[in-house]
Amino acid sequence: MSHKKATLISLRSLIAATALSCLATVAHAQVLGIATNPQGSFYYSAGAALAQVIQQKTNMIARIQPMSGSSGYTPLVNRGEIEFGLLNGVDIVSAYTGTEGFKKNPELRLVGVLLPLRFGIAVPNDSPVKSIKDLKGMRMPSKFTAMTATAISQEALLASGGVSINDMKQLPVSDYVKGMVMLGDGKVDAVQVCLGCATALEVNANLAAHGGLRFLPVADTPEAKAAMLKVFPSAYTQVFQPSPGYPGVIGPTRLMAFSAFLMASTHVSDDVVYKVTKALYQNKQALVTASATLKDFDPDFMAEANVVPYHPGAEKFYKEVGQWPARNR
Repeated sequence: MSHKKATLISLRSLIAATALSCLATVAHAQVLGIATNPQGSFYYSAGAALAQVIQQKTNMIARIQPMSGSSGYTPLVNRGEIEFGLLNGVDIVSAYTGTEGFKKNPELRLVGVLLPLRFGIAVPNDSPVKSIKDLKGMRMPSKFTAMTATAISQEALLASGGVSINDMKQLPVSDYVKGMVMLGDGKVDAVQVCLGCATALEVNANLAAHGGLRFLPVADTPEAKAAMLKVFPSAYTQVFQPSPGYPGVIGPTRLMAFSAFLMASTHVSDDVVYKVTKALYQNKQALVTASATLKDFDPDFMAEANVVPYHPGAEKFYKEVGQWPARNR
């Protein structure tokens, strides 16, 4: 055999071995699931960004698994059938303690705050309704059978205006995305809308003939705040200015906000959660590039105090960067 032929055979063998090694690495890479709400929701957009960054910055593969709502995927995370999921501050407590329609999920653990969720009640811009208290007797989505917290947040917003869903003509839906679509289709008069989410942009476009969306401001009074907090204790309010990314905000408008958490369970190893927490903390720009939904992600405030315990892997990382013990906003 000639030297040239032997070299060629050796090169081919090296390439083949390298390819097999790469395939083996991919085949043995850990695959992580991230449960989210349906496509068009904040959680779906945020989950897709998380999956992308985890894959870029760790040796793990991450895939989003959109479902009808948190009530459906929380038990799967609790049992370790899906490694991660997104829940807001109310849902995570309800799921952990077994209240507000959740069965008890004692294996849930917090990883960290991903973003503040901002919601308000919106109407078509040409609607005669000017305030939340004017909604009495209007058609509104209700129940939100797949998203318990949505019913709570909507009731908190209504309470700030001195009314309740019981004062409305109710149309039961499974989730808030379907509720927003109903407003765009003219089937309801008002609906809870997520500020700046993809579906809000679509509904705003569908209501072009009516001047788009218009948020009804939360009243800035002690009475309104007390009524809201009685229903949703971890909520707070913020004033938002008009912006192309905020359809429905046509002037300075006070809306409700609350935190959304990434959660895992005791079934996920400390090492995996540590690596995921570190990847998110160190890569805000990559997250924002993947989805503008995470533009308000604050790496320095991932460890927000909650009655639900933090996962030991996340706690280990927060201690390293001086974010422990967890604190209130």
